[in-house]
Formats: sequence, structure tokens, C-alpha cells
Amino acid sequence: MKLKTAVLTLGLVGVVALTGCKNNVVYRELGYDSYRERDYITAAEHFQAAVDKKPSDYRSQYYLGVTMLQLDKPIPAQTPLEQALALRPDDPEWTPRIADSLAEAYFQQERYETLYGFLDNMIQNYNQSSVDFLRKAKYMGLLGDADGQKTALQKAAYFAPEGDTTPYLAIADFYISVNDTPNAIQALRYGYYVDSTSDEVKDRLRGLGIVPGPTIADAPPKPELID
Repeated sequence: MKLKTAVLTLGLVGVVALTGCKNNVVYRELGYDSYRERDYITAAEHFQAAVDKKPSDYRSQYYLGVTMLQLDKPIPAQTPLEQALALRPDDPEWTPRIADSLAEAYFQQERYETLYGFLDNMIQNYNQSSVDFLRKAKYMGLLGDADGQKTALQKAAYFAPEGDTTPYLAIADFYISVNDTPNAIQALRYGYYVDSTSDEVKDRLRGLGIVPGPTIADAPPKPELID
């Protein structure tokens, strides 16, 4: 990894030497370096320079927003994150990451109505993805809406891809937070059925006094969902 970074740095130096100026890629890489060193002020300056050079650089837009969040500046974070989402509206890798950070920017600004609308729009625009329901569940919990959180978690499980235990672990967390151990165990039993090789599920079961094994696996129900 260090060798790769050194080669990349030398390459960037060569680009600067040949062109006489820094392009957006050079500024973005400098931003990455500062971000990894937790020098967020300098990182923000580099990412801003990259965006100024090339506004369509969605990576720099995203990292500028994330860096602003690290600096506890959710208002300046909002615009580059919105730009990043507009530039990458349907990318399996980038869209969820951008949406997570944009939701956090709205939350930190206490723009709760905007946040509610954004969370629902992401669900509708991306065909009710499990990831989008999990994002909604997180903020329903932070906003004290336990019923809304529970419903979003149930829908996350319903729409989860095969073998994905993430929603069941989140459901278990929810029940633990309200001191409902039996339902937490039940959620983990569903998770064990979905993926009996998951070390996290097995560790969580053991932590609640349950020995993982074939007899505790339980197929999750697939009830009809009512909007």
C-alpha cells in the first residue's frame, strides 16, 4: 500500500511538472492524503480546489461534503453532497454513501422535514432498497420515532438480498435498546437462518446465552407490507 501511494505521488508530481499547474485529480489526491492524516481543514481546501477545477468531479464533491461534516459544518457540507448525488444518482457503490452523508448533513442542521422527505424519496427512487430502509430506520431512531424505526427495519428485512443479515442485526439492536431480549433473540434466529456462517450473528447469539446450531435457525416471515 505504501509503495502504491509513493508511486501515485511521484506520478502526480510528474503531472504538475509537465503541465505547470495542478488539475482536479492532483488536488483530490492531496485532499485524500490530508483526510487520512485527519487534517480536515487542509483536506477541505484541496477538495474545494478540485471542485473549482472540475465541478463534475463527484468524488471531490463527496469528500468535500464529508470533510465539512468532520469539521462540524453541516451547512457547507450540504451543497457538495447534493451535487455529488446529482452527478451520481444511480451508482451502486457511490449513491448510498453520498445519501448517508447527505442525510447526516440535514440531521445536523435539524432540518427534520427535509430529512424525512429525503429519506422517503431515496426509498421511492431506488425501488425500496433495503439499504434505504436501514438509513430511514437509523434516523427514525435518532428522532425518537420508535414505531417508524421498527417499521423501517421490518421493511429493510423484507427487501434484503439473499444472505444479507444486516437488517436482522439492526432489528436485534432495536429490541435490545428497548430491553426486549426475546425478540432480539428471535431476530438473530432469523439472521442465523439467512446466513448460518455469519460470525457476527453467532457471536451475538452467544452473548445472549444461545448456542448457535441448526435447531435455532428460523425462517423469517414475509408478511404483506402495508404502506
